[in-house]
Amino acid sequence: MGKPRSRPGNNFLLHKRITNRQWFHSPRNKKVIVMSRHTFKVRAKGSRRQSGNMLILGSVVMALVGLGLTIGYSYGGLVFTHNRLQASADEIALAGARKLNDGDRIGQMNNMIARSRQLVYESRLQRDKVESEYPQLIAIAQQLLDESRDTAEELESQRKHLKIVAQNEALIAMEKKFDLIKGTYPMSLPWMKVNSPQLVRMRLGRLENVESNVEELKNIAQLESWDKQHDFVKDSPGLRLYRRNCKAELPSPESDLKFYMCSLAPPVEKTVSPAHISLAKSYKQVQEHEIASCTQVKIILNVATGLGAQAQSDLSAMSTAAATGASPQQ
Repeated sequence: MGKPRSRPGNNFLLHKRITNRQWFHSPRNKKVIVMSRHTFKVRAKGSRRQSGNMLILGSVVMALVGLGLTIGYSYGGLVFTHNRLQASADEIALAGARKLNDGDRIGQMNNMIARSRQLVYESRLQRDKVESEYPQLIAIAQQLLDESRDTAEELESQRKHLKIVAQNEALIAMEKKFDLIKGTYPMSLPWMKVNSPQLVRMRLGRLENVESNVEELKNIAQLESWDKQHDFVKDSPGLRLYRRNCKAELPSPESDLKFYMCSLAPPVEKTVSPAHISLAKSYKQVQEHEIASCTQVKIILNVATGLGAQAQSDLSAMSTAAATGASPQQ
């Protein structure tokens, strides 16, 4: 039998089938894989779709990372700014506290008042003794008594003046310190904007449970008994200090004199207490005639973060500082 004759139509169909296939090598089994053009296009389209999904996913991840960084920078900036604000409040309060007892003027005034009180009492005792035993010297004794009384009244006048001077200087010192600090705060960053701080509270007072710096004066037994009877002296660990802000009046006829000693930390083993930060709850208001021995300030700061137009808040810081303590008595 002869070879089968090929038909023209069959050759065309065979050629079309061959040209519609793609040939490529598999790297694993080294075999030739035949893939139709339709299958190749479908797989190529799926690969492009997968690349698009990865691009979208990457964009979302980058956006989340950027948001996290913004939140982190904003939170860190708020913490740093608040710590800085508290440090500024401490500096302002300390500036005023150091000025209150500048040069130990309050401590020295307390000491002079206590000694003047003792002098008046002793002068009265001596005057009464001279009147009964040495009447010819009564004029001199009376003159000494009058001078001691005049000294006590002059000290009270100077104490009132010192109150005004010390407190005004402390307030001025705090205002100047605030003016130096507030200009360093304004700042504008992509994730945070800081405005200028505001000084909303600035007041003077005393610390709770702090008596005067003056130890009880000895050598006059009658005066010691009088002070104990009227609770003018407080027993502190190792010290007997005159109470702060008590009139410490003497027996009649000297009961009209005033002997106010203000609150101030005494020296401990001849060591002077420096001006220092104290707890806010220990702050107490002073009475009208009392000299202040501590300061308290409060400042606020408006801060806007990069978390939206309305992401603003007011940071606040309060600080209480005690004045420098008294120097040892001479």
